[in-house]
Amino acid sequence: MWATDSQELHELARELYPQTPKVEVRVPRQLADKAVAAWQREDDASDLPEESPERRAVRHESATFTLIGLSIENTGIEDGDQVVFKLDAWLLGNALEAADRAGRLDGLSPPRE
Repeated sequence: MWATDSQELHELARELYPQTPKVEVRVPRQLADKAVAAWQREDDASDLPEESPERRAVRHESATFTLIGLSIENTGIEDGDQVVFKLDAWLLGNALEAADRAGRLDGLSPPRE
């Protein structure tokens, strides 16, 4: 049953992928500045060593953070000590999944509808 659900999820994702929905989000200015700085940083990707699965996961999380920085740079509007910006739902999901795997969402209240 789970394998079937997994395959159905893949089909659902194929339908959602071209839509690239964006959501409006808000983060503290200090964190937004760090994400933009990560986007603007020039990394030397030459001569990378072979990656372990753990290092690959960290690199993917870093890439998500830097792409969020790009979104902030392109659409961010300061609102006091916060920044409001448009974010691809894909990146939002990646960020939430990464934080959940790291146990950083434990104890937080789920969003209310």
